[in-house]
Amino acid sequence: MTTKTDLSKIPSISGNNGYSLRCPEVKINGGEAFCGYSVCQHTILAYKEKRLPAGSFASCAKAIATGKCKALKMMVEEIRAGKSLYFVDMTALIREVEERNNTVSSLTKKRGSTSIQNLVKRTKKAKPAEPMKPTKELAPVTDVYAALIEETTKEEAH
Repeated sequence: MTTKTDLSKIPSISGNNGYSLRCPEVKINGGEAFCGYSVCQHTILAYKEKRLPAGSFASCAKAIATGKCKALKMMVEEIRAGKSLYFVDMTALIREVEERNNTVSSLTKKRGSTSIQNLVKRTKKAKPAEPMKPTKELAPVTDVYAALIEETTKEEAH
């Protein structure tokens, strides 16, 4: 029987944790993967509680079993310290970026600065061409189907 781990004892396992780490054990296209620490923590717990599906996270399972998992060492550090050591508050980070974006977009245009309108060379518009006057050869077509039949019969007559 497996027991569920008390998540309150793991300081930074929150879904709000945006901390990520480069993992030498997980390879993507031959290079080290960049992993979300919170995902690593949940993977470690799933392995410990024997609920990690067979074949999934195979490189993680191997690293955990052999003691090479970087995130496992980080979790132990945090538990011993009793506080979050590897935590990036995503809600605060998103709020900060939104505020920065709002500040940048609300800046007023500096006097004398060049705008796109100043860079585009203005030219006078050309006069529109005179409309063609209908002639017998270019009579306006009011019934496309009738005009098509007329042209077809002309071709057959020749």
